[in-house]
Amino acid sequence: MPTCRHLVYLSELSSPYDSLFLSWLTETYRVTCITFNQNPVSFASNPRVIKVRDSPFELPRIDGVRIWAFTLGRSYLIKRLLSKIEPDLAITNNALSYGLYSALANFRPCLLFVWGSDVLIWPRRSFIFKSLAGYSLRKAGSILVDSDVQFRACVELGASSNKIIKIPWFDINDVQNAKLNNGKERSIRQDLGISEDEILVISTRSHEPVYSVETLILAISKIIKREHKVKFLIIGGGSRTSSLKKLAQRKNLLDKILFTGKTSRKRVLEYLQVSDIYVSTSLSDGTSASLLEAMAYKVPPVVTDISGNLEWIKNGTNGLLFPVRDFNALTEKIVHLIKNEDSRKSLGMKAYRTVARKADWSKNSKLLENLMSSLSNPK
Repeated sequence: MPTCRHLVYLSELSSPYDSLFLSWLTETYRVTCITFNQNPVSFASNPRVIKVRDSPFELPRIDGVRIWAFTLGRSYLIKRLLSKIEPDLAITNNALSYGLYSALANFRPCLLFVWGSDVLIWPRRSFIFKSLAGYSLRKAGSILVDSDVQFRACVELGASSNKIIKIPWFDINDVQNAKLNNGKERSIRQDLGISEDEILVISTRSHEPVYSVETLILAISKIIKREHKVKFLIIGGGSRTSSLKKLAQRKNLLDKILFTGKTSRKRVLEYLQVSDIYVSTSLSDGTSASLLEAMAYKVPPVVTDISGNLEWIKNGTNGLLFPVRDFNALTEKIVHLIKNEDSRKSLGMKAYRTVARKADWSKNSKLLENLMSSLSNPK
């Protein structure tokens, strides 16, 4: 048994990553969650959740404004709660939000989970963000990342390399447990209006600028001129949803694209299983959980050639790569897979073998458990 008994988990509690970690943590530890999100996602593990108000008034939810305008106040509230709870360890998420609050609260021991944009994107946009992210990283007792590109970014921001641990945040068994039978797959495709001889291409990324979903829509306008037995499933929502739909309308693509809106992870996993090709047009990523989910279901991936994807995909071996924003190159990759069923199957199978080998949560979780124990019981 670990010597760390009680831990606090600080997060927005709105991500599948939270679900993965909390389902694992609550099997062994007493967990108290602290969040400023007044409507967190419910988790089957059912840890104790403390929802903290940063204002006596109900204010509009504008994340950037609240994060920066309320930083000192949130840090004070976190410090007061941690002093009262006295956990063996605090796990904080995101170097520019909960990680920053905990750093300012000066609580130890602290394990910081880096999420991606907090070290890969925002620090490049402003010296202030760079300084704050570096401060959070230096104050943390240890840092968890999920990719080499995040590891390098943390070191560049001033973190000591010997306190960073890299573990893919993914459990292939969790995905496999949601496997559908053939009858259910056929039913879902019928509900979507996809015939047996049509190829279904899926995108599961949020509709935000960093994911550049418009690149896929521009490619679709070219693909359908060459291939008619294909449809596209664009899942999710975000600040760009309206403009994406308008772009699709201008290109006369609404009969080829199905916009689902935001949907549950359960439904996303179902849609992945009935798809033939997975596409990610992201401009920046660490290890993408949505990519690993597609790989776990043997859906051949076509993804941008960014560093995070290169850690998982070798072009032509277990997936296909294309340059960011290059919709012409994306068109050629998708058309190739539409025309070549053998290639789809081969890439999909090798993608599955890759994720099964590298994302072994039973092994990786033991590394994380040992780290947590060493933090809460320093020699």
